[in-house]
Amino acid sequence: MFGGFTALCLVANWPELEHLVRTQLQPFHAGPPPRPVLLLAVLAAVVGMTVVLVQAVRGRSARLQWSLLILGALVLSLWGNREGLVAGRTADSANLKILQVARELHGRTVDTLQARGAAPEDVDSWQATLEQVSHGLPTPVRTRSFASLPFVIQKVASPDALPAEAPPGTLLLYVMQGGVAYEIHPVGVSPSGKPWRLREPGGEPLVFRGAFNPD
Repeated sequence: MFGGFTALCLVANWPELEHLVRTQLQPFHAGPPPRPVLLLAVLAAVVGMTVVLVQAVRGRSARLQWSLLILGALVLSLWGNREGLVAGRTADSANLKILQVARELHGRTVDTLQARGAAPEDVDSWQATLEQVSHGLPTPVRTRSFASLPFVIQKVASPDALPAEAPPGTLLLYVMQGGVAYEIHPVGVSPSGKPWRLREPGGEPLVFRGAFNPD
């Protein structure tokens, strides 16, 4: 019976265990970290069941406290999973958020470009606008230590020489001299957890371009 309880704990909390392993095997991952309560429930169930099995092999009965530990782990698992699976733990969901922020930044900058005849050339102005469109929130992407990556503007000298290892959430920016045109290259995260430039459905890198049109 208690073996069944332990198995139920493992099955119910498997998504958390799987996510924990994935976060440590990849440089980056998407979504909230594993829920500590559910990981604690798994640990408690496994420890309790191990003691029960060891005592059974030795021909002895385990103390009541170990059985209660397993039962408590099951209750904790059911309570912790009351709201279902955690959303947003896929690369696609993280990339969608990064894409939305990049598109909003592009939309605001196009309006400024057409109204003033030039886009800002300094990184600080772009970063300030980026903070506005992202509402000061970080990206959904996290490191192995579960630290959230911020949205960052990184200016490049040429759109033909983009850095290969810019972290997810970086918006690579090229501004033509005089601010008459610009390009934004958003960097997302691949399914394997590596930095990955967002792409069009056809596979081409996704680029937001703006140019001053006096007409």
